[in-house]
Amino acid sequence: MLYNAFYTGVSLSVYCLCLHYHNSACRVFTIHGSADEIIPVEDALEFAKIIPNHSLHIIEGANHSYTSHQTELAAVVLKLMKATLQQD
Repeated sequence: MLYNAFYTGVSLSVYCLCLHYHNSACRVFTIHGSADEIIPVEDALEFAKIIPNHSLHIIEGANHSYTSHQTELAAVVLKLMKATLQQD
């Protein structure tokens, strides 16, 4: 519920969201556009500082919908999936 509200752009404290995941054993991977007009890239940077086992990939120039960066987004997701399958 918290994640869904954050993802859809509802105003939530990034800190509260991070607390939700802080003691979790799950891995967190965030892809964020540097030109996101809805959720500032600074939020992703703060999220990455607080969450253990977190990786952050920033796509330079990408907006919230990755409009002109679909190929790069797909490549980042594919690389993550391959790496995850090799770890597990």
